[in-house]
Amino acid sequence: MKLYETVYTELKKRIYAGEFEGGKLLPTEKSLQEEFGVSRITVKQAYSILSEEGLIKRIAGKGTVLSEKNNISKKSNLIGIVLCDFDSSFGEKLIKSIEENAEKHGYSIIIKRSFDNHKKESYVLNELTKLGVDGIIIQNCHGEFTKNLIELSLRDFPLISVDRYAKGLLIPSVTSDNFSAGIKAAENLINKGHKKIFLASINPQSTSTLTERAEGFKQAHINHGKTLSPDNFVINLKSPITKNKNDIENDIKILKNHIKKHHITAIVAAERFAAELCASAIGELGMSFPDDCEMICFDYEDIFLSQSKFTYIRQNEEEMGKICTEQLIKKINNENITMRNIIKSDLIKGNSTKE
Repeated sequence: MKLYETVYTELKKRIYAGEFEGGKLLPTEKSLQEEFGVSRITVKQAYSILSEEGLIKRIAGKGTVLSEKNNISKKSNLIGIVLCDFDSSFGEKLIKSIEENAEKHGYSIIIKRSFDNHKKESYVLNELTKLGVDGIIIQNCHGEFTKNLIELSLRDFPLISVDRYAKGLLIPSVTSDNFSAGIKAAENLINKGHKKIFLASINPQSTSTLTERAEGFKQAHINHGKTLSPDNFVINLKSPITKNKNDIENDIKILKNHIKKHHITAIVAAERFAAELCASAIGELGMSFPDDCEMICFDYEDIFLSQSKFTYIRQNEEEMGKICTEQLIKKINNENITMRNIIKSDLIKGNSTKE
């Protein structure tokens, strides 16, 4: 964080905490120079941002005061939620939990989807801040962080990252214990005697969630003294992000070749779409779950079936939603919060593994 951002953040916290009364002069540039040990230019930059946000007003010959038209410090009692997407496999229970817990604290919610698209994420973040939400719970897009998310983080806007954490940004997070879940999924198959297990995923480095699941997969093999090689990984899938027809066909082809060439008998799919691709590949090879191959995936709940199509790791969305809401409201109220909140997941038996 740059020096002017440090000064800006501290002053904003004091304003929200009600340290300065309307009409009362804020600290002079000289006093802030001495307090923070910075240059006058640095203090000017910090005050300029606060002025642009409408929090303060610079009066020539008098000094700096809180703006009379300051609406930012007034609560709207609105919470924004930004998810890549949501359905019964992940998201619906999370949203319901956030809504229920927000209402207990007198807040309403506004839901937006980014469709895992960086431009769309930037747009909805702008839209929510213009609407005056007090804070945002966000499942950020795969890959690099958007400029808007970085700027909100630097300005200490109340944010909570859900399902993944924003590595490198000071944004509190609520996630599942993906590392332990990765171990649990792989060990379940290792303990059944499978010699050839592979992980199916997009590039795991694209989000913290996939990175931790992949690391858990590796750790399970280490725990059991199993040697890992490139045969244990197909981590170049594209269609889970693009949803492009050609990419889907190409990904299925890659998976078919890998399963056939390396005599694969078990799969860990890092997320739902990867699981569907693997199921298509298995079917086109004339194989079936669980007799010819077993599979465990993440985030696949089908509420319309008595037993899920796939055995999967289920995230505790109700608890995630509760913690997200509590932490965000604490952040809005300038109370102490926990930077990383990790929730345990469960393995749910489906039709893609044997008893």
